[in-house]
Amino acid sequence: MVDSEAQHKRGQSAVELALMLPLLVLLLVGLVEVVFYARTYLVLLSATREGARIGARGAANFDNSEILTLIQQNLSREGYEAGLLDVIIVRADIGPGRVVNSYAAASMLGSGQPVFLTSPLIQSRLHDDDPQGRLIGVEAYYSHEPLIGFPLLSGLFPDPTIIHAYSIMRMLQ
Repeated sequence: MVDSEAQHKRGQSAVELALMLPLLVLLLVGLVEVVFYARTYLVLLSATREGARIGARGAANFDNSEILTLIQQNLSREGYEAGLLDVIIVRADIGPGRVVNSYAAASMLGSGQPVFLTSPLIQSRLHDDDPQGRLIGVEAYYSHEPLIGFPLLSGLFPDPTIIHAYSIMRMLQ
C-alpha cells in the first residue's frame, strides 16, 4: 500500500510539472525578450547622448555627419546593425523661456518616422528664466528584432519593435 501511494505522488508531481513547464518557459522567454529590449534602449539612449554632446560642444563647426557616424559606430560596437537605425537631429533657437525656431537639421535613412522633438515638446522642457541660446536634440529610432521568435509572444512583442530614444542639450556659444 505504501508503494502505490509513493507512485501516486510521483505521478502527481509529473503531471504538475507537465502543466507548469510551458508557463515557466513562456515566462522565461518573455523575461529574456524584455531584458534585450531594455539593453537596446539603453545603448540607443547612450548613443543619442553622445551625439548631442558632440553637437553641443561644436556649435561653431557643427557637422551633422559626425553625429550620425558617431551614433552608427556606437551601435555597431555594441553588436547592433546600423542599417536598422534612423537618426533625426533637431536644432532649436530659444528666447527667454520660449522656442523661437526649431527645425530638423538632418535625418539618416528617412524611414518616415515622425520628428518627436517638436517645438511644443521642447517648449515644455523650458523654464521662464532659461536664457537665450540654441539647443540640439538627437533622436534615434531602432527596429529591434525579437531575439526569440516565440509565436505565443508575438501579440506582446510586435515584430519588429521600434525603440525610440532622444537627448536634448544646450549648445555652447
